[in-house]
Amino acid sequence: MTKLQGLTTALLALALAGCLGGNTTNTTTSTGGGTTNPSEAAVTLIPNSSNTDFSGQNREFEAPACSLKAATPRAGGGVYSVNLQSASGFNIAFTVMEPKTFNCQTGSPVVLHGHGYGGARETTPAGLLKRLVDAGAGVISIDMRGFNESGGTVRVMDPDFEGQDLLQILDWAETHLDWMRYASDKPVGTRKFNPVIGSTGGSYGGGYQLLIHNIDPKQRLDALTPDITWNDLRYSLNPGAVYGVKDYKPADGEIAPTGIIKTGWALLLVAGGETGSLGPKLQAGQPQALQSSGQDQAIRETLLRGALSNRFPAGAKEFFRYHSPSYWCDSEVAGEQSFLQNTVTPGLPQKKPAPVDILFTQGFRDTLFNYNDGWHNFLCYRGLTDSQGRKGDVRLLTHQSGHILPVSPSMVPGLADLAEQGAQNGLNQIEFQRPAGPFACGTLGIQDAQFAFLVEKLFTATEAAAIAKAASNKGFTELAANKGKVCVSLTDDVAASEASAGAAVWIDETTYINRHGPKAKGTQTASAIAPVAIDFTPGASPTNALLSSVPGIARYPFAPAVVPIELPAGVNTIAGIPTATLEIAPPAAPLMNPACAQLQSAVAQSPVGILGLDPGCDPMLFVGLGVNRNGAWRLVDDQITPLRGYGKRFVEMTGVAEKLGEGEQFGVLVYGYHPQYLGTSSRDLASPVVALKGSINLPVVK
Repeated sequence: MTKLQGLTTALLALALAGCLGGNTTNTTTSTGGGTTNPSEAAVTLIPNSSNTDFSGQNREFEAPACSLKAATPRAGGGVYSVNLQSASGFNIAFTVMEPKTFNCQTGSPVVLHGHGYGGARETTPAGLLKRLVDAGAGVISIDMRGFNESGGTVRVMDPDFEGQDLLQILDWAETHLDWMRYASDKPVGTRKFNPVIGSTGGSYGGGYQLLIHNIDPKQRLDALTPDITWNDLRYSLNPGAVYGVKDYKPADGEIAPTGIIKTGWALLLVAGGETGSLGPKLQAGQPQALQSSGQDQAIRETLLRGALSNRFPAGAKEFFRYHSPSYWCDSEVAGEQSFLQNTVTPGLPQKKPAPVDILFTQGFRDTLFNYNDGWHNFLCYRGLTDSQGRKGDVRLLTHQSGHILPVSPSMVPGLADLAEQGAQNGLNQIEFQRPAGPFACGTLGIQDAQFAFLVEKLFTATEAAAIAKAASNKGFTELAANKGKVCVSLTDDVAASEASAGAAVWIDETTYINRHGPKAKGTQTASAIAPVAIDFTPGASPTNALLSSVPGIARYPFAPAVVPIELPAGVNTIAGIPTATLEIAPPAAPLMNPACAQLQSAVAQSPVGILGLDPGCDPMLFVGLGVNRNGAWRLVDDQITPLRGYGKRFVEMTGVAEKLGEGEQFGVLVYGYHPQYLGTSSRDLASPVVALKGSINLPVVK
């Protein structure tokens, strides 16, 4: 099941041959990644059964293979499920998939697998997991806390709950899997060896990987492959503000931006989370799950208060940040996780994680955890160093899939052509977003890349070469040939299973970081061209009038306001994160309430504030880059960025990638409402018409 299929459901290779018997140690050269150079030192590899770090401890190996003192190990390929009691008193369920063939000379690596939000663990090897098992790795597929057969409430990767459950699974593996590989290249504390473990999964199944690495004092993960996961849940669920910057202060004459709740996805995630948590338990005859499972009360309170006030509660922002890589990566000081009934005290202080090898993959058309999440994760973990100055091997690939809800007239037979004709005659393309494109960066399939990366990092050079030869996929050669480059997927290829010709480009990593996105949160992209000026001041063109609140909703069926962009000669590609300085202003200065800050403070606890009315102070707009194709404007990659409130502010727009065809043109598209923010629009009836002006730094490919 793919990550996208797993989310949708929630919401509505070769075996290693010649395995030698006995419990001997083996000194070899490992391919183990950025923190150990294989050419500098030999690495000792052993099976868990020979690990002297556990001398004197009574370990009860589950289904032993390498501790039986047999001339040859038993046959591999077994699958069994395990249930543990967590420290918080609830069940932790996971399935162990043994390697097809045990390697009792040097042990067999283990790869963890996690599901998407509302999903469930895999109980038989398929897809990437089968390829890993066939290659000689074991797999542990996990029901995350609260989901499927695991108990407790869902707290969305809380280090103190989900995090501790995940560490308990690693502890179990160390005391129960006698065949698990250990290596001498990264001992922690008094240990001489550490287990060789990788991880994979997408969305929620990407978040758990970073969580384990960030909090595990034993640093047991060697290689991570998170797909379409988040960097900061505040940004993912309430974009539009500046997050992750220590003591952020806007520039002179600017305001601190305010976020807007992404209600379209928030509602879907809540529905999927409750279904994925409670459904299996109620079907199994466990009515007590209504009190002990489902989404945590803190999440339910956040949803209700946010829907009522049209604002994300401040304490909930800190709650979700603690559950994000941003808590560990960024210098912003953590705030109080306050709720109506209690205040949550985090159990772990902020600290920088250790360097580790990671292959990040992110979808340009993902509208939940968008490209910006992958970019900031990439910059954070790429920049980590250990005490000796060593870094991890951290890479970034992009694709055209991800969290996508393809609600569009184009899905209805006979309506696609009609919708296209309407767009050419002044109507809007009414849609949440279009169907996904290929799960690939050009001709490189993401699963092929993940498999190649895990094999390179978890197996020896000799083993990896044999696996690569048998696998016959592009992952091994493409990753090797393009090390130090970022793969940028440029072509939507909507609903296509394979990418079209020229659909991606590899860009030098240093060039990409310097020119294609902000090098730090809250800073501008250093574009290779001059900033592009935009001006949506009400004037002679009524089609470019910007309407907020109820008029903005009424205007949505008609084409958005557009300012075409004239690019320099020879520039026809945008790839990365645009940044901007944009100002929402009233059509005439006297129409703006001059005391918005004082008003919002004064009425915060009154019915006016509680209901998010803010008269004369709270316009909302949604801005995105568009392309004029066949006479109709449409959003690039279906991405928009919310703007809220009067004033000038810094804006990190949502990252996109697009190459123009003959006769096509880029432009800036502005809406007063968009269904990705389904239940969110301005409630400020006193600000129906606004102006927007400023400049945008575009990440162009030259």
